[in-house]
Amino acid sequence: MSNKKTLLACLMAAALPFSAWSAGGHYPVDDADIGDPGDFGIETWFTHVDSDNSELAFLPTWRPGTLPVELVLGLIRVEEDSDSFNRVEPAAKWQFSPIAPGRLGAAVNVEGGFDDGDWTDLLVNFPLSYELPDAPVVVHANLGWIHDRAGDDNVDRLFSGAAFEWGLNDRADLIGQVYREGADEEVESQLGLRFHFDHNVEYLDLAAGRTLTGDDKDWFFTVGFGLAF
Repeated sequence: MSNKKTLLACLMAAALPFSAWSAGGHYPVDDADIGDPGDFGIETWFTHVDSDNSELAFLPTWRPGTLPVELVLGLIRVEEDSDSFNRVEPAAKWQFSPIAPGRLGAAVNVEGGFDDGDWTDLLVNFPLSYELPDAPVVVHANLGWIHDRAGDDNVDRLFSGAAFEWGLNDRADLIGQVYREGADEEVESQLGLRFHFDHNVEYLDLAAGRTLTGDDKDWFFTVGFGLAF
């Protein structure tokens, strides 16, 4: 889930997050889960804010061995206020407590952000996940630090967020998130459905998001896929 100056960038970091850190895909609030040893996958999505602001992302993920570490490389094309740039987000996630029913899962994620080759930001995020023992619900909480190098002055910000994943049935989950990139930033939210499939197409995401505070309560919409190999 990074630190761009527009609504789009803020939402996707997540992309920050924010971006490569999420409950999978475009969701900025991350979970504490990682893939199985040897797993390789791709997460990709398109987010539309308006005619001048959108994002197309492609994120290969890989867990190279038995160590509880997952590697991600975010490749993102951002259209921002009629301008465009390419963003690269290398990230590593270490899980030190796996998710299980009735047990708290925990991890740490470290991610760098590079806009058109310039190092613009650094994220350190701590996701926690708890799976309810008697219901198909997992809740997540994030607390992270963003170091923004994009402007004239370096700025440090706190990232915080909360989310839930509710398994409606074997094929669909309802996912909701609320998050904020610092005390001077607006609160954002997303709500979406994730449809699960067999074989290489792991899931399809359909989501809508909105700014909850401030004068401009903008909407944005996302379509995403998860692929497994």
